[in-house]
Amino acid sequence: MPPINKSRIAKNTALLYFRMLLIMLITLYITRVLLNVLGKSDYGTYEVVGTIVAMFAFLGSTMATAAQRFFAVELGVENYAKLKQLFSVNVLIFIGLAIIILILAETVGLWYLNNIMNIPPDRVIATAWVYQFSVLSAAVSIVTIPYVAIITAREHMKAYAYLSILEVLFKLAIVFALLYFSLDKLILYALLAFLVQILISATYIIYSTVKFPECSLKYYWNKTMFNEVLNFAGWNVIGSLSMTFRSKGIDLLLNSFFDVLVNAARGLAYRVYNALILFITNFFTAIRPQIIKSYSADNDDNSGELMKLVFQSSKFCYYLILVLSIPVLIETSSILNIWLNNNVPEYTVVFTRLIIIVAIIESLANPLVASINATGKIKKYQIVTSTIILMILPVSYLFLKLGFPPQVTMYISIVASILAQMCRVYFMNKLLKMNISQYIKQVILPITAVTALAFVLPILFYSSFDESFMRLVGVCAVTVISSGFIIFYIGLTKLERKGLVGFVLKKFFLRK
Repeated sequence: MPPINKSRIAKNTALLYFRMLLIMLITLYITRVLLNVLGKSDYGTYEVVGTIVAMFAFLGSTMATAAQRFFAVELGVENYAKLKQLFSVNVLIFIGLAIIILILAETVGLWYLNNIMNIPPDRVIATAWVYQFSVLSAAVSIVTIPYVAIITAREHMKAYAYLSILEVLFKLAIVFALLYFSLDKLILYALLAFLVQILISATYIIYSTVKFPECSLKYYWNKTMFNEVLNFAGWNVIGSLSMTFRSKGIDLLLNSFFDVLVNAARGLAYRVYNALILFITNFFTAIRPQIIKSYSADNDDNSGELMKLVFQSSKFCYYLILVLSIPVLIETSSILNIWLNNNVPEYTVVFTRLIIIVAIIESLANPLVASINATGKIKKYQIVTSTIILMILPVSYLFLKLGFPPQVTMYISIVASILAQMCRVYFMNKLLKMNISQYIKQVILPITAVTALAFVLPILFYSSFDESFMRLVGVCAVTVISSGFIIFYIGLTKLERKGLVGFVLKKFFLRK
Protein backbone atom coordinates (compact mmCIF):
# COMPACT_ATOMS: atom_id res chain seq x y z
CA MET A 1 0.00 0.00 0.00
CA PRO A 2 1.46 3.41 -0.91
CA PRO A 3 2.20 5.72 2.04
CA ILE A 4 -0.52 8.12 3.11
CA ASN A 5 0.18 11.53 1.60
CA LYS A 6 0.16 13.59 4.81
CA SER A 7 1.55 16.65 3.05
CA ARG A 8 -1.35 16.67 0.59
CA ILE A 9 -3.83 16.14 3.42
CA ALA A 10 -2.37 19.12 5.31
CA LYS A 11 -2.36 21.35 2.21
CA ASN A 12 -5.89 20.40 1.21
CA THR A 13 -7.14 20.82 4.76
CA ALA A 14 -5.68 24.35 4.88
CA LEU A 15 -7.39 25.26 1.61
CA LEU A 16 -10.70 23.83 2.75
CA TYR A 17 -10.50 25.67 6.06
CA PHE A 18 -9.95 28.94 4.23
CA ARG A 19 -13.08 28.09 2.26
CA MET A 20 -14.94 27.03 5.36
CA LEU A 21 -14.24 30.17 7.39
CA LEU A 22 -15.47 32.46 4.64
CA ILE A 23 -18.50 30.34 3.85
CA MET A 24 -19.47 29.95 7.49
CA LEU A 25 -19.27 33.67 8.25
CA ILE A 26 -21.09 34.68 5.08
CA THR A 27 -23.77 31.99 5.48
CA LEU A 28 -24.51 33.00 9.06
CA TYR A 29 -24.76 36.63 7.99
CA ILE A 30 -27.03 35.68 5.08
CA THR A 31 -29.35 33.89 7.51
CA ARG A 32 -29.54 36.97 9.73
CA VAL A 33 -30.36 39.30 6.81
CA LEU A 34 -32.77 36.81 5.25
CA LEU A 35 -34.68 36.39 8.52
CA ASN A 36 -35.04 40.17 8.80
CA VAL A 37 -36.03 40.66 5.16
CA LEU A 38 -38.50 37.76 4.91
CA GLY A 39 -39.79 37.78 8.49
CA LYS A 40 -40.18 34.77 10.76
CA SER A 41 -43.26 33.39 9.02
CA ASP A 42 -41.91 33.55 5.43
CA TYR A 43 -38.52 32.26 6.62
CA GLY A 44 -40.24 29.28 8.24
CA THR A 45 -42.24 28.72 5.04
CA TYR A 46 -39.06 28.71 2.97
CA GLU A 47 -37.47 26.20 5.36
CA VAL A 48 -40.37 23.76 5.24
CA VAL A 49 -40.74 24.01 1.43
CA GLY A 50 -37.05 23.22 1.11
CA THR A 51 -37.69 20.21 3.30
CA ILE A 52 -40.11 18.68 0.80
CA VAL A 53 -37.59 19.11 -2.03
CA ALA A 54 -34.81 17.62 0.10
CA MET A 55 -36.96 14.55 0.77
CA PHE A 56 -36.70 13.73 -2.93
CA ALA A 57 -33.17 15.05 -3.50
CA PHE A 58 -31.73 12.62 -0.92
CA LEU A 59 -31.27 10.22 -3.84
CA GLY A 60 -28.70 12.64 -5.20
CA SER A 61 -26.59 12.57 -2.04
CA THR A 62 -26.74 8.78 -2.07
CA MET A 63 -25.45 8.56 -5.62
CA ALA A 64 -22.82 11.23 -4.85
CA THR A 65 -21.32 8.95 -2.19
CA ALA A 66 -21.25 6.08 -4.68
CA ALA A 67 -19.63 8.22 -7.40
CA GLN A 68 -16.92 9.50 -5.05
CA ARG A 69 -16.18 6.01 -3.83
CA PHE A 70 -15.82 4.46 -7.32
CA PHE A 71 -13.79 7.38 -8.69
CA ALA A 72 -11.38 7.25 -5.73
CA VAL A 73 -10.97 3.48 -6.04
CA GLU A 74 -9.94 3.69 -9.71
CA LEU A 75 -7.61 6.60 -8.99
CA GLY A 76 -6.07 4.53 -6.20
CA VAL A 77 -5.12 1.77 -8.65
CA GLU A 78 -4.49 4.29 -11.48
CA ASN A 79 -6.96 2.67 -13.85
CA TYR A 80 -7.77 5.78 -15.89
CA ALA A 81 -9.52 3.94 -18.72
CA LYS A 82 -12.11 2.52 -16.33
CA LEU A 83 -12.34 5.87 -14.59
CA LYS A 84 -13.42 7.50 -17.87
CA GLN A 85 -16.03 4.80 -18.41
CA LEU A 86 -17.30 5.13 -14.85
CA PHE A 87 -17.62 8.89 -15.22
CA SER A 88 -19.72 8.57 -18.39
CA VAL A 89 -21.99 5.98 -16.78
CA ASN A 90 -22.42 8.17 -13.69
CA VAL A 91 -23.40 11.21 -15.76
CA LEU A 92 -26.15 9.17 -17.43
CA ILE A 93 -27.30 7.89 -14.03
CA PHE A 94 -27.51 11.40 -12.57
CA ILE A 95 -29.41 12.77 -15.56
CA GLY A 96 -31.93 9.96 -15.14
CA LEU A 97 -32.07 10.64 -11.41
CA ALA A 98 -32.82 14.33 -11.99
CA ILE A 99 -35.73 13.37 -14.25
CA ILE A 100 -37.10 10.93 -11.63
CA ILE A 101 -36.91 13.62 -8.93
CA LEU A 102 -38.75 16.11 -11.15
CA ILE A 103 -41.54 13.57 -11.70
CA LEU A 104 -41.82 12.74 -7.99
CA ALA A 105 -41.72 16.40 -6.98
CA GLU A 106 -44.43 17.38 -9.46
CA THR A 107 -46.74 14.57 -8.34
CA VAL A 108 -46.29 13.32 -4.76
CA GLY A 109 -44.52 16.46 -3.58
CA LEU A 110 -47.05 18.82 -5.10
CA TRP A 111 -49.90 16.83 -3.55
CA TYR A 112 -48.26 17.09 -0.11
CA LEU A 113 -47.69 20.82 -0.55
CA ASN A 114 -51.31 21.48 -1.45
CA ASN A 115 -53.05 19.10 0.95
CA ILE A 116 -50.92 18.44 4.03
CA MET A 117 -48.60 21.37 4.68
CA ASN A 118 -49.56 23.98 7.28
CA ILE A 119 -49.04 27.20 5.27
CA PRO A 120 -50.51 30.65 6.09
CA PRO A 121 -53.51 31.15 3.72
CA ASP A 122 -52.18 34.43 2.31
CA ARG A 123 -48.85 32.79 1.30
CA VAL A 124 -50.17 29.79 -0.66
CA ILE A 125 -49.38 31.22 -4.12
CA ALA A 126 -45.93 32.44 -3.06
CA THR A 127 -45.19 29.04 -1.56
CA ALA A 128 -46.13 27.33 -4.84
CA TRP A 129 -43.64 29.51 -6.76
CA VAL A 130 -40.91 28.87 -4.18
CA TYR A 131 -41.53 25.15 -4.45
CA GLN A 132 -41.16 25.11 -8.24
CA PHE A 133 -37.90 27.08 -8.23
CA SER A 134 -36.55 24.87 -5.42
CA VAL A 135 -37.35 21.71 -7.38
CA LEU A 136 -35.60 23.06 -10.49
CA SER A 137 -32.56 24.05 -8.40
CA ALA A 138 -32.38 20.55 -6.95
CA ALA A 139 -32.53 18.96 -10.42
CA VAL A 140 -29.71 21.16 -11.75
CA SER A 141 -27.61 20.45 -8.66
CA ILE A 142 -28.02 16.69 -9.08
CA VAL A 143 -26.79 16.72 -12.69
CA THR A 144 -23.62 18.48 -11.44
CA ILE A 145 -22.76 15.88 -8.79
CA PRO A 146 -20.40 13.69 -10.91
CA TYR A 147 -18.32 16.76 -11.78
CA VAL A 148 -18.01 17.81 -8.14
CA ALA A 149 -17.21 14.20 -7.17
CA ILE A 150 -14.31 13.95 -9.65
CA ILE A 151 -12.84 17.23 -8.34
CA THR A 152 -12.79 15.94 -4.75
CA ALA A 153 -11.65 12.43 -5.76
CA ARG A 154 -8.69 13.95 -7.60
CA GLU A 155 -8.09 16.16 -4.54
CA HIS A 156 -8.21 19.45 -6.48
CA MET A 157 -9.33 21.22 -3.34
CA LYS A 158 -8.22 24.68 -4.45
CA ALA A 159 -10.78 24.70 -7.26
CA TYR A 160 -13.40 23.17 -4.98
CA ALA A 161 -12.74 25.82 -2.33
CA TYR A 162 -12.82 28.78 -4.73
CA LEU A 163 -15.99 27.64 -6.51
CA SER A 164 -17.74 27.11 -3.17
CA ILE A 165 -16.73 30.61 -2.05
CA LEU A 166 -17.99 32.04 -5.34
CA GLU A 167 -21.33 30.33 -4.79
CA VAL A 168 -21.83 31.73 -1.31
CA LEU A 169 -20.80 35.22 -2.47
CA PHE A 170 -23.51 35.08 -5.12
CA LYS A 171 -26.00 34.04 -2.44
CA LEU A 172 -24.94 37.00 -0.35
CA ALA A 173 -25.47 39.29 -3.33
CA ILE A 174 -29.01 38.06 -3.95
CA VAL A 175 -29.95 38.59 -0.30
CA PHE A 176 -28.89 42.23 -0.57
CA ALA A 177 -30.72 42.48 -3.90
CA LEU A 178 -33.95 41.73 -2.05
CA LEU A 179 -33.64 45.08 -0.27
CA TYR A 180 -33.92 47.01 -3.55
CA PHE A 181 -36.93 45.32 -5.20
CA SER A 182 -40.59 45.73 -4.35
CA LEU A 183 -41.59 42.31 -5.72
CA ASP A 184 -42.64 39.49 -3.39
CA LYS A 185 -39.33 38.87 -1.62
CA LEU A 186 -39.95 35.17 -0.95
CA ILE A 187 -40.58 34.44 -4.63
CA LEU A 188 -37.73 36.68 -5.77
CA TYR A 189 -35.25 34.95 -3.43
CA ALA A 190 -36.21 31.50 -4.75
CA LEU A 191 -35.86 32.70 -8.37
CA LEU A 192 -32.45 34.29 -7.82
CA ALA A 193 -31.23 31.21 -5.91
CA PHE A 194 -32.23 29.07 -8.90
CA LEU A 195 -30.27 31.32 -11.30
CA VAL A 196 -27.21 31.14 -9.03
CA GLN A 197 -27.47 27.33 -9.02
CA ILE A 198 -27.44 27.27 -12.84
CA LEU A 199 -24.37 29.52 -12.98
CA ILE A 200 -22.38 27.56 -10.37
CA SER A 201 -23.30 24.20 -11.89
CA ALA A 202 -22.15 25.37 -15.32
CA THR A 203 -18.84 26.51 -13.79
CA TYR A 204 -18.22 23.10 -12.17
CA ILE A 205 -18.98 21.31 -15.43
CA ILE A 206 -16.75 23.57 -17.53
CA TYR A 207 -13.84 23.35 -15.07
CA SER A 208 -13.98 19.55 -14.82
CA THR A 209 -14.32 19.08 -18.58
CA VAL A 210 -11.30 21.29 -19.30
CA LYS A 211 -9.13 19.96 -16.45
CA PHE A 212 -9.74 16.20 -16.43
CA PRO A 213 -9.59 14.00 -19.56
CA GLU A 214 -12.18 11.54 -18.20
CA CYS A 215 -14.76 14.35 -18.16
CA SER A 216 -14.69 14.92 -21.93
CA LEU A 217 -18.08 13.31 -22.17
CA LYS A 218 -18.83 10.67 -24.78
CA TYR A 219 -21.76 8.31 -24.72
CA TYR A 220 -20.74 5.08 -23.04
CA TRP A 221 -22.93 2.34 -21.63
CA ASN A 222 -21.87 -0.71 -19.65
CA LYS A 223 -24.62 -2.71 -17.99
CA THR A 224 -22.24 -4.46 -15.58
CA MET A 225 -20.71 -1.18 -14.46
CA PHE A 226 -24.16 0.40 -14.17
CA ASN A 227 -25.37 -2.45 -11.96
CA GLU A 228 -22.21 -2.29 -9.85
CA VAL A 229 -22.71 1.41 -9.11
CA LEU A 230 -26.44 1.01 -8.47
CA ASN A 231 -25.91 -2.03 -6.25
CA PHE A 232 -23.54 -0.04 -4.01
CA ALA A 233 -25.75 3.04 -4.15
CA GLY A 234 -28.88 0.99 -3.58
CA TRP A 235 -27.84 0.06 -0.08
CA ASN A 236 -26.65 3.61 0.54
CA VAL A 237 -30.16 4.76 -0.32
CA ILE A 238 -31.30 3.28 2.98
CA GLY A 239 -28.64 5.27 4.83
CA SER A 240 -29.46 8.51 3.03
CA LEU A 241 -33.17 7.93 3.52
CA SER A 242 -32.69 7.49 7.26
CA MET A 243 -30.65 10.71 7.57
CA THR A 244 -33.18 12.60 5.45
CA PHE A 245 -36.06 11.39 7.57
CA ARG A 246 -34.19 12.35 10.72
CA SER A 247 -33.85 15.97 9.63
CA LYS A 248 -36.39 16.70 6.92
CA GLY A 249 -39.00 14.17 8.04
CA ILE A 250 -39.00 15.67 11.52
CA ASP A 251 -39.44 19.13 9.97
CA LEU A 252 -42.60 17.95 8.22
CA LEU A 253 -43.76 16.18 11.36
CA LEU A 254 -43.32 19.33 13.45
CA ASN A 255 -45.18 21.32 10.79
CA SER A 256 -48.18 19.02 11.22
CA PHE A 257 -48.23 19.54 15.02
CA PHE A 258 -47.10 23.18 15.25
CA ASP A 259 -46.97 26.31 13.06
CA VAL A 260 -44.17 27.48 10.74
CA LEU A 261 -42.51 29.46 13.55
CA VAL A 262 -41.32 26.16 15.06
CA ASN A 263 -39.90 25.26 11.64
CA ALA A 264 -38.14 28.62 11.60
CA ALA A 265 -36.60 27.88 15.03
CA ARG A 266 -35.44 24.42 13.98
CA GLY A 267 -34.16 25.79 10.67
CA LEU A 268 -32.05 28.39 12.48
CA ALA A 269 -30.69 25.73 14.84
CA TYR A 270 -29.70 23.67 11.82
CA ARG A 271 -27.84 26.67 10.41
CA VAL A 272 -25.65 26.57 13.52
CA TYR A 273 -25.35 22.78 13.17
CA ASN A 274 -24.32 23.10 9.52
CA ALA A 275 -21.73 25.76 10.39
CA LEU A 276 -20.14 23.40 12.92
CA ILE A 277 -20.37 20.35 10.66
CA LEU A 278 -18.72 22.42 7.93
CA PHE A 279 -15.49 22.32 9.94
CA ILE A 280 -15.55 18.53 10.04
CA THR A 281 -16.66 18.21 6.43
CA ASN A 282 -13.76 20.34 5.23
CA PHE A 283 -11.23 18.47 7.36
CA PHE A 284 -12.55 15.08 6.30
CA THR A 285 -12.97 15.97 2.62
CA ALA A 286 -9.17 16.09 2.48
CA ILE A 287 -8.83 12.72 4.23
CA ARG A 288 -11.61 10.63 2.65
CA PRO A 289 -9.85 10.06 -0.72
CA GLN A 290 -6.74 8.90 1.14
CA ILE A 291 -8.75 6.34 3.13
CA ILE A 292 -10.46 4.94 0.03
CA LYS A 293 -7.29 4.93 -2.08
CA SER A 294 -5.33 3.25 0.71
CA TYR A 295 -7.90 0.50 1.01
CA SER A 296 -8.21 -0.03 -2.75
CA ALA A 297 -4.43 -0.21 -3.20
CA ASP A 298 -3.96 -2.96 -0.64
CA ASN A 299 -6.92 -4.10 1.40
CA ASP A 300 -4.87 -6.69 3.30
CA ASP A 301 -3.02 -4.05 5.31
CA ASN A 302 -5.99 -2.52 7.08
CA SER A 303 -4.53 -2.90 10.56
CA GLY A 304 -1.57 -0.64 9.80
CA GLU A 305 -1.52 2.85 8.30
CA LEU A 306 -5.21 2.81 7.41
CA MET A 307 -6.33 2.16 10.99
CA LYS A 308 -3.85 4.73 12.25
CA LEU A 309 -5.40 7.32 9.92
CA VAL A 310 -8.91 6.32 10.99
CA PHE A 311 -8.09 6.65 14.71
CA GLN A 312 -6.27 9.96 14.33
CA SER A 313 -8.88 11.54 12.05
CA SER A 314 -11.64 10.43 14.45
CA LYS A 315 -9.96 12.25 17.33
CA PHE A 316 -9.12 15.37 15.33
CA CYS A 317 -12.70 15.61 13.97
CA TYR A 318 -14.01 15.37 17.53
CA TYR A 319 -11.59 17.91 18.98
CA LEU A 320 -12.31 20.43 16.24
CA ILE A 321 -16.03 20.41 16.81
CA LEU A 322 -15.69 20.24 20.61
CA VAL A 323 -13.64 23.44 20.81
CA LEU A 324 -16.16 25.23 18.60
CA SER A 325 -19.17 23.82 20.44
CA ILE A 326 -18.25 24.65 24.03
CA PRO A 327 -18.76 28.46 23.75
CA VAL A 328 -21.96 27.97 21.74
CA LEU A 329 -23.39 25.54 24.30
CA ILE A 330 -22.54 27.86 27.20
CA GLU A 331 -23.48 31.19 25.58
CA THR A 332 -26.29 30.01 23.30
CA SER A 333 -28.71 32.83 24.10
CA SER A 334 -26.11 35.60 23.75
CA ILE A 335 -24.77 34.25 20.45
CA LEU A 336 -28.25 33.85 18.95
CA ASN A 337 -29.28 37.36 20.04
CA ILE A 338 -26.16 38.89 18.48
CA TRP A 339 -26.47 36.82 15.31
CA LEU A 340 -30.19 37.40 14.80
CA ASN A 341 -30.29 40.94 16.16
CA ASN A 342 -32.52 39.92 19.10
CA ASN A 343 -35.05 38.44 16.65
CA VAL A 344 -34.89 34.87 17.99
CA PRO A 345 -37.96 32.62 17.51
CA GLU A 346 -39.16 30.52 20.44
CA TYR A 347 -37.45 27.11 20.83
CA THR A 348 -34.35 28.22 18.90
CA VAL A 349 -32.10 28.11 21.99
CA VAL A 350 -33.06 24.60 23.06
CA PHE A 351 -33.02 23.29 19.48
CA THR A 352 -29.54 24.74 18.99
CA ARG A 353 -28.08 23.18 22.13
CA LEU A 354 -29.49 19.75 21.41
CA ILE A 355 -28.47 19.71 17.74
CA ILE A 356 -24.92 20.65 18.76
CA ILE A 357 -24.80 17.56 20.99
CA VAL A 358 -25.87 15.48 17.98
CA ALA A 359 -23.09 17.10 15.91
CA ILE A 360 -20.46 16.28 18.56
CA ILE A 361 -21.51 12.62 18.62
CA GLU A 362 -21.62 12.39 14.82
CA SER A 363 -18.15 13.90 14.43
CA LEU A 364 -16.79 10.42 15.14
CA ALA A 365 -18.77 8.82 12.32
CA ASN A 366 -17.06 10.02 9.11
CA PRO A 367 -13.78 8.02 9.30
CA LEU A 368 -15.68 4.83 10.10
CA VAL A 369 -18.31 5.36 7.39
CA ALA A 370 -15.65 6.11 4.74
CA SER A 371 -13.72 2.96 5.68
CA ILE A 372 -16.82 0.76 5.61
CA ASN A 373 -17.89 2.23 2.26
CA ALA A 374 -14.42 1.53 0.86
CA THR A 375 -15.00 -2.20 1.36
CA GLY A 376 -18.17 -2.08 -0.72
CA LYS A 377 -19.77 -4.57 1.73
CA ILE A 378 -22.39 -2.25 3.12
CA LYS A 379 -25.65 -4.24 2.93
CA LYS A 380 -25.92 -5.34 6.58
CA TYR A 381 -24.30 -2.16 7.85
CA GLN A 382 -26.86 0.03 6.11
CA ILE A 383 -29.79 -2.11 7.20
CA VAL A 384 -28.83 -2.00 10.89
CA THR A 385 -27.72 1.63 11.25
CA SER A 386 -30.44 2.99 9.00
CA THR A 387 -33.14 1.15 10.93
CA ILE A 388 -31.93 2.85 14.11
CA ILE A 389 -32.03 6.30 12.50
CA LEU A 390 -35.38 5.68 10.77
CA MET A 391 -36.97 4.80 14.11
CA ILE A 392 -36.57 8.46 15.09
CA LEU A 393 -39.64 9.40 13.02
CA PRO A 394 -42.25 6.99 14.44
CA VAL A 395 -40.93 7.40 17.99
CA SER A 396 -41.05 11.19 17.62
CA TYR A 397 -44.59 11.00 16.27
CA LEU A 398 -45.62 8.94 19.30
CA PHE A 399 -44.15 11.43 21.79
CA LEU A 400 -45.59 14.45 19.97
CA LYS A 401 -48.99 12.74 19.87
CA LEU A 402 -48.73 12.30 23.65
CA GLY A 403 -48.31 16.08 24.01
CA PHE A 404 -44.55 16.43 24.44
CA PRO A 405 -42.89 19.71 23.30
CA PRO A 406 -41.11 19.88 19.91
CA GLN A 407 -37.60 19.50 21.39
CA VAL A 408 -38.39 15.89 22.34
CA THR A 409 -37.52 15.02 18.74
CA MET A 410 -33.94 16.15 19.39
CA TYR A 411 -33.59 14.02 22.53
CA ILE A 412 -34.65 11.01 20.48
CA SER A 413 -32.09 11.93 17.80
CA ILE A 414 -29.30 12.04 20.40
CA VAL A 415 -30.09 8.51 21.60
CA ALA A 416 -30.28 7.23 18.02
CA SER A 417 -26.94 8.85 17.12
CA ILE A 418 -25.21 7.08 20.02
CA LEU A 419 -26.68 3.69 19.05
CA ALA A 420 -25.75 4.20 15.38
CA GLN A 421 -22.14 5.00 16.28
CA MET A 422 -21.92 1.82 18.37
CA CYS A 423 -23.08 -0.15 15.33
CA ARG A 424 -20.42 1.50 13.13
CA VAL A 425 -17.72 0.38 15.54
CA TYR A 426 -19.10 -3.17 15.42
CA PHE A 427 -19.04 -3.25 11.61
CA MET A 428 -15.52 -1.79 11.51
CA ASN A 429 -14.46 -4.82 13.54
CA LYS A 430 -16.44 -7.24 11.38
CA LEU A 431 -15.43 -5.87 7.95
CA LEU A 432 -11.98 -4.39 8.59
CA LYS A 433 -10.84 -6.30 11.69
CA MET A 434 -10.57 -3.08 13.67
CA ASN A 435 -9.52 -3.80 17.24
CA ILE A 436 -12.39 -2.43 19.35
CA SER A 437 -10.32 -2.32 22.54
CA GLN A 438 -7.68 -0.28 20.71
CA TYR A 439 -10.38 2.04 19.37
CA ILE A 440 -11.66 2.58 22.90
CA LYS A 441 -8.14 3.09 24.25
CA GLN A 442 -6.87 5.36 21.46
CA VAL A 443 -10.06 7.29 20.64
CA ILE A 444 -12.91 7.02 23.17
CA LEU A 445 -10.92 7.33 26.40
CA PRO A 446 -8.85 10.37 25.28
CA ILE A 447 -11.87 12.28 23.93
CA THR A 448 -13.89 11.48 27.07
CA ALA A 449 -11.14 12.87 29.32
CA VAL A 450 -10.71 15.94 27.13
CA THR A 451 -14.47 16.61 27.10
CA ALA A 452 -14.79 16.37 30.88
CA LEU A 453 -11.89 18.75 31.48
CA ALA A 454 -12.50 21.19 28.62
CA PHE A 455 -15.80 22.48 30.05
CA VAL A 456 -14.43 23.29 33.51
CA LEU A 457 -12.69 26.65 33.02
CA PRO A 458 -15.19 28.09 30.48
CA ILE A 459 -18.09 27.31 32.84
CA LEU A 460 -16.24 28.86 35.79
CA PHE A 461 -15.54 31.99 33.75
CA TYR A 462 -19.17 32.13 32.58
CA SER A 463 -20.44 31.84 36.16
CA SER A 464 -18.15 34.62 37.42
CA PHE A 465 -19.48 37.47 35.26
CA ASP A 466 -22.80 39.00 34.28
CA GLU A 467 -24.07 38.62 30.72
CA SER A 468 -22.21 40.88 28.30
CA PHE A 469 -20.35 40.81 25.03
CA MET A 470 -17.03 40.81 26.90
CA ARG A 471 -18.11 37.71 28.83
CA LEU A 472 -18.85 35.99 25.52
CA VAL A 473 -15.41 36.94 24.19
CA GLY A 474 -13.84 35.73 27.43
CA VAL A 475 -15.61 32.37 27.30
CA CYS A 476 -14.39 31.88 23.70
CA ALA A 477 -10.80 32.83 24.62
CA VAL A 478 -10.72 30.64 27.75
CA THR A 479 -12.17 27.73 25.75
CA VAL A 480 -9.56 27.94 23.00
CA ILE A 481 -6.59 28.34 25.35
CA SER A 482 -7.59 25.77 27.99
CA SER A 483 -8.88 23.23 25.45
CA GLY A 484 -5.72 23.63 23.40
CA PHE A 485 -3.54 22.66 26.36
CA ILE A 486 -5.85 19.82 27.40
CA ILE A 487 -6.02 18.37 23.88
CA PHE A 488 -2.27 18.68 23.37
CA TYR A 489 -1.21 17.05 26.64
CA ILE A 490 -4.09 14.65 27.29
CA GLY A 491 -5.87 14.13 23.97
CA LEU A 492 -2.82 13.36 21.82
CA THR A 493 -0.20 10.65 22.06
CA LYS A 494 3.48 11.50 22.39
CA LEU A 495 4.02 10.65 18.72
CA GLU A 496 1.07 12.82 17.65
CA ARG A 497 2.36 15.75 19.72
CA LYS A 498 5.78 15.40 18.12
CA GLY A 499 4.28 15.28 14.64
CA LEU A 500 2.07 18.32 15.29
CA VAL A 501 4.97 20.38 16.66
CA GLY A 502 7.14 19.38 13.72
CA PHE A 503 4.44 20.36 11.24
CA VAL A 504 3.88 23.77 12.87
CA LEU A 505 7.62 24.51 13.06
CA LYS A 506 8.18 23.50 9.46
CA LYS A 507 5.13 25.37 8.18
CA PHE A 508 5.49 28.65 10.04
CA PHE A 509 8.97 29.03 11.54
CA LEU A 510 11.46 27.07 9.45
CA ARG A 511 10.32 28.20 6.01
CA LYS A 512 13.02 29.60 3.80
